[in-house]
Amino acid sequence: MTRDEYERRKERLKEQLQAGVGLLESAYQAQIRALDLVWMLQAEESDAGAAGRAPAPGVPVARPAAEGPRRRGAAEVDDDVREGFGRLPERFTRGDVCEMLGYEPDRGALYRSLQQLAQEGTVRIESPGAGQRATVYRKIGEVDSPGQG
Repeated sequence: MTRDEYERRKERLKEQLQAGVGLLESAYQAQIRALDLVWMLQAEESDAGAAGRAPAPGVPVARPAAEGPRRRGAAEVDDDVREGFGRLPERFTRGDVCEMLGYEPDRGALYRSLQQLAQEGTVRIESPGAGQRATVYRKIGEVDSPGQG
């Protein structure tokens, strides 16, 4: 083994170590987020269980969180996209669609709706998304009315 070979192998081992440490750090952060979620859910359950009892004097009473928006099914999302299609710009992204809808739809339902529009020839993918970059769609036709797609 030459000195250069030794140095290259040593550098590769160092890079592998750093990559492994990065993965461990990511896993740790995911576990902490999961633990925080469990903690919050248990706190909500214990608050709900304590709702039947009178609060101790001087202890602030927690108010129940407002219910989140109702989850729409794939057919509803598709109908909403088709209904509001005319309000989208010529070139648009998923974010533009969410803004037009006024709510954050299920990712899969929105993806299926946009793919259906592409298959129908109503839109085309101008530039596919990757990583943090969103897919850009371009209008190339008219949309069928809601309920027909």
